[in-house]
Amino acid sequence: MSSVEPSDGIVRELVDLLLDRRWADKELGQHFLVDEKVLQVPIKLSKVDSNSHVLEVGPGPGTLTHFLLLTGARVTAIEIDNIAVEHLHRVHAEAIESGQLTLIEGDALNVQWPKDLTDVVCNPPYQISSPLIAKIDNWQENAKRQGTNQLKSVVLLLQDEFASRLAMEFGLASRGPLGINTALNWLVSLEMKVPAHCFTPHPEVQSRLVLMTPHDLRTEIGIDVEYRLVKRMVSHAFAQRRKKMRNRLKGVPRKIERVPNWNRERWVEAVNHLLSDEESAILEDGWEDFRPEDLEVEEWLLLAQRLEYFNQQFNE
Repeated sequence: MSSVEPSDGIVRELVDLLLDRRWADKELGQHFLVDEKVLQVPIKLSKVDSNSHVLEVGPGPGTLTHFLLLTGARVTAIEIDNIAVEHLHRVHAEAIESGQLTLIEGDALNVQWPKDLTDVVCNPPYQISSPLIAKIDNWQENAKRQGTNQLKSVVLLLQDEFASRLAMEFGLASRGPLGINTALNWLVSLEMKVPAHCFTPHPEVQSRLVLMTPHDLRTEIGIDVEYRLVKRMVSHAFAQRRKKMRNRLKGVPRKIERVPNWNRERWVEAVNHLLSDEESAILEDGWEDFRPEDLEVEEWLLLAQRLEYFNQQFNE
């Protein structure tokens, strides 16, 4: 069976071949998409072609892999399930032999990704959605910092509720560190909803395709701040989201020392200056008594910029 030739029933055949060896592993979050029309939507959203190098996380039976290969793109697929890996070696042997498909057995969160990736297109296990997006985001930020190849698109099939938080679809109700930190580097577009009957076995939740396209918010609004500082500050504030910003800022974010030119003492000093300086009226009056979800993404960047100013001003 060729992995790059269209064939009626290819999706069902690939899934059945894997399920003949073992039923889906719930611990690995395996729910295999069997709707051929839905499988082709990520290809259209990402616009991958023969010049692309696509990362696929959790290829499972190799159905999405099949459609990615049809575009002529190079594909690197990372699969943690050894039985699925053996299956993929059989059904996509031709693409592996030609070099179009590189198959890696391991945990996509831990293995090294190729440096020349152009896109990420995958249906990942829902339980790794958050750390996977964090790794994609860090990969993109490092590429910017080092001047290397940046991703052109990311298309993920996610749990619907998670997708809503990622896109901050409902404003305050869905605003949190996931959406705010992602918005620094990406525009998130909620695409097609995918009902449970499109999978085998059926998941207990609704799913949704999400398109992430690169977008440098800091450059757009002219605020040059350290990305890692913003992420630490946002995550720290939302760890106790019912408390006011004044109280959250007085605490020190975890691992602040990992941010260049910051430590606990510098944080405390910068925050004290921020809260006492009348010229720090960078937000609307009373922002110190807001809760974290009351602040827009741009306002978090302004806060980080002011903290960096005080850190540099008093530690030269």
